[in-house]
Amino acid sequence: MPFNAPTPNQEQRASLFPPLHQLDGIRLEYLELDAELAKSGATLQFQLAALRGLGHEASLLTDDPFVDPTSSRSFIRCKLPSPPLPPPTHVLDIHFTDGSERYRVAVHGLLWALQCPPLSHLSQRPEVPASVPECENSLLLAVERLDIPCRPSWPLLHRYIYDGSPAALLEGLLKAPTASPLTSAKQTALDSLSMRLARVREVWIDAASLEMSDPSLWKTLERAWAVLIADLQEEVAREPSSREGHEPV
Repeated sequence: MPFNAPTPNQEQRASLFPPLHQLDGIRLEYLELDAELAKSGATLQFQLAALRGLGHEASLLTDDPFVDPTSSRSFIRCKLPSPPLPPPTHVLDIHFTDGSERYRVAVHGLLWALQCPPLSHLSQRPEVPASVPECENSLLLAVERLDIPCRPSWPLLHRYIYDGSPAALLEGLLKAPTASPLTSAKQTALDSLSMRLARVREVWIDAASLEMSDPSLWKTLERAWAVLIADLQEEVAREPSSREGHEPV
């Protein structure tokens, strides 16, 4: 693991946000782009901004993949989005390695290819087998497996991939966890801070597994970690005096 979030049961001390190994990032010349897009000369940043503005997830029509016997590639039929939204290009079959959960989602492959080097091959939509009949208002999308280490905080990173908003990511990282009515009375400030630190850690691990090199992403994670560590140290320093004030005389 890259680092461990402090917990109330262990000695509290200043914890530095772990340095990330040098990541190369994405270069357009290494991607297989559609001919029209390649000729346009659009920069990576321009393409990413345009895709984020149109980002959406289409509905899958079936969970049963069709396997092309000539290529052994799996395809799933997907409902076409309403115009003028562009159609998705792939189905991500996401497996979470910290448990048994998985789900499938239709995506724009180029949006992921521009941000995640291990998914650079998603820059073009694979050809649909000629043996598959066309179906009105639907299209066949290739299935790509994606292993993600941490399930609990994945929605934060998934949303960031689509909106690229450091402010929204920071808000999600710092937001106090929602406690059920049965546990809210017992939840301490230390518990809440430790859960949020674990949240930052999980997003770090997921982003590192995708080799994301976006500086804004890593600066936001580092900022959230620093804020929570400062709050944690303040809370730890306050607890002894708080306990002394409630001791019977």
